[in-house]
Amino acid sequence: MVPHSILTLYSAKPIEYVIAALFLLLFVPFWRYAQGGHRVRAAVAARRLPHLAGWFETPRSLYYHPGHAWARVEADGLLTLGVDDFGHKLVGALAGVRLPRPGDTLAQGEVGWTLVAGDAGIDVLSPVDGVVEAVNTAACVPGRPVEDAYGSGWLVKVRPTRLAANLKSLLTGAFAEVWAEATADRLRARLQPAMGTVYEDGGVPVYGIAPALQPDGWPDLAREFLLTTPER
Repeated sequence: MVPHSILTLYSAKPIEYVIAALFLLLFVPFWRYAQGGHRVRAAVAARRLPHLAGWFETPRSLYYHPGHAWARVEADGLLTLGVDDFGHKLVGALAGVRLPRPGDTLAQGEVGWTLVAGDAGIDVLSPVDGVVEAVNTAACVPGRPVEDAYGSGWLVKVRPTRLAANLKSLLTGAFAEVWAEATADRLRARLQPAMGTVYEDGGVPVYGIAPALQPDGWPDLAREFLLTTPER
C-alpha cells in the first residue's frame, strides 16, 4: 500500500503510549484531589458517566495496534486482521471497504485498508508486515455496521514477514486492557457535552459515535482516534 504520513510515535512505540496513558490515568485523580474541591460540579457530572471501556469488546487473546486494527495468529501460520470493536462503533455504518489485493504487501504502521462511510474514506493502519493471502469482501454490507468485528468482520489474511518483531510492537493481554481504558477515557472526555446523542435504548453507544458527536467534520474525529491524521 502507499506510505502514509502518520503520528509515528503511536504506531512505532505502543508500549510507551500505554505507559504515558497509564500515567495520565493516575495523575488525573491526584490532580482533582490536590485541587481540594475546585470544579466540584464538573467532577460530579463526570462521575455520572458510565464506565466506557465496557462498551467496547477487547479480547485479551488478540494483538492490537494503537490505530485500532487487530491481529490474530492462526494455526496455519497466517495472521487474520481487522478493525477492532471501538473502531467500528466510532465510524458506524459503512458504504464499503477498500481492501488490498492478494499479493500486495502490507507494512506495520502504514495504511492497510480504508473504511468508506458516506463520502469519507477513513484509512486504517496495518498492525503487521506481510503479504496479503486473502480478503473478506463479504465483511461489509453497505448501509449496515460491522457488528462481529472479531469473527465474520475480519478483513485481511496475511502471511507475516516479521512476525516476532511485529508482535512485540503490539498490545495484548493486560497492556491491551490499559490501552482500552485510556482510549475510553479519551472518548469519555469528548462525550460529556453531547452524551444523549450517542446512546441507544438500554444505555449502549450507537454505531457511528463520531458522526453523532461531530456531524460536521466527523471524519477528522475518526482519523484522530485511528491515528491517520496527517502530521502538520
